[in-house]
Amino acid sequence: MTESAERALKNAYALLKNTTPLENVNCGCLCSSACCGGSENECVFLFPYEDELVKGNGITICETEGNSGFSALSCNGECNRNFRPLGCRIFPLFPLILPENGHEKIVVITDPRASICPLTLENARVSPKFVRAVRRAGIYLMRDPEINAYMKRMTNELLEIIELRNKLEK
Repeated sequence: MTESAERALKNAYALLKNTTPLENVNCGCLCSSACCGGSENECVFLFPYEDELVKGNGITICETEGNSGFSALSCNGECNRNFRPLGCRIFPLFPLILPENGHEKIVVITDPRASICPLTLENARVSPKFVRAVRRAGIYLMRDPEINAYMKRMTNELLEIIELRNKLEK
């Protein structure tokens, strides 16, 4: 793992450690923790180098054809919250990297792959504090070149999913 990747991941982890989508409420109470009850066919995509931070902590790393060649993990819903990967910490959101006036900016969206979460419904209200934390984490993460490239690939993929969904809904 490069020094910049380790710094970016650890800063993002620290920023998101105690922040959740709903202020002062365990959002898992809304849906019986649907996002935490994975099966062998469900997994959380890992950011580049993240497998090095979470492996060996009761988490099963698995290879996947998706996720731009990076690993994923599966869990039984009983993980140590200190070792949750970013995909769990930012769920159901994702920080896109978008161009703006010759620079890059982070725009946080509801992840179109997160339909299992009741917070993705139109009238759901995710905590603004959580959205800001995900945005700030995205800013840390985009500073590492490999994580930045990964986030751009995911940005393109998520925008394609949204575009396809919009076409199908017409």
